Amino acid sequence: MNKVKSFILVFFVALAINANAQLGIGLKGGLDFNSVTRSNAGRVDETYHSKNGLDLGLVLSYQVNEWFAMRANIEMLSRSHTMKRNLNAVKGIYTDYNNQYLTVPVMADFTFGGTKVRGHFIMGGYVSYWMKANVSGNTFDIYDKVRPFDEPMEFNEYHNRLVAGVVAGPGLSCELSDKISLELDALLYYDLVSYMKISKVSADPRYNNTASLTLGVIYKL
Repeated sequence: MNKVKSFILVFFVALAINANAQLGIGLKGGLDFNSVTRSNAGRVDETYHSKNGLDLGLVLSYQVNEWFAMRANIEMLSRSHTMKRNLNAVKGIYTDYNNQYLTVPVMADFTFGGTKVRGHFIMGGYVSYWMKANVSGNTFDIYDKVRPFDEPMEFNEYHNRLVAGVVAGPGLSCELSDKISLELDALLYYDLVSYMKISKVSADPRYNNTASLTLGVIYKL
C-alpha cells in the first residue's frame, strides 16, 4: 500500500515538474435541474417532480500540463423539487421545496483539442451542505379547506444536512487571451448519501440528482 501511495505521489509531482503548471481563478454561473430519487417506502400518494434553480460559484483550477488539470469549486447550488399528492380527494395539494446547498466539488479535468478551443471531460467527488430551505404550496387546514402556505423549513434530527456524491460531465473552453478563458460545463451531481437519515425505524432514503449547465470566466495567474 505504501508503495502504491509513493508511486501516485511521484507521478503527480513529475507531471507538475515537467510542465509549466498554471493556477487559475474565476467565477461561474448558470442553471441547474434537480430531481429526487426516493425508495418505495414512502407514501404511495406522493409523486416527486424536478425543479429548476441556479448554480453560482467560485472556480479554482491548477493546470498541470496540456491535457490534465485539477479543479475545485465553491458553489451555491439550488437542489429543489416539488411533491404532489396524487389522490383524487386531494387534488391541488402540493409542496415546493426550495433548497440551497453549499457544494464543494474536487475534480480531475482531462482536456483535448486545439490551442484556442478545447474539449473537457470532468470527474470527481463533492461534499454538499444543506444551508437553508423554504417550503410553499397548498395544504389542508383544520376545516379541510385548501390553504396556501409559504414559510422557511425548520430542520430536525431526521434531516441529513451534510451529503456527498460523485460529479462528472463534459465541458468546452475557449481561450480569449493568454490570461482569460471562457468555460462551458455540463455536469451531473449524483448524491451517494440520503438527505433524510436512515434508521431501523425509518428506512426511507432520498437522494438529489442535479444537472448543471454553467458558463465561467477564468483568469490565469
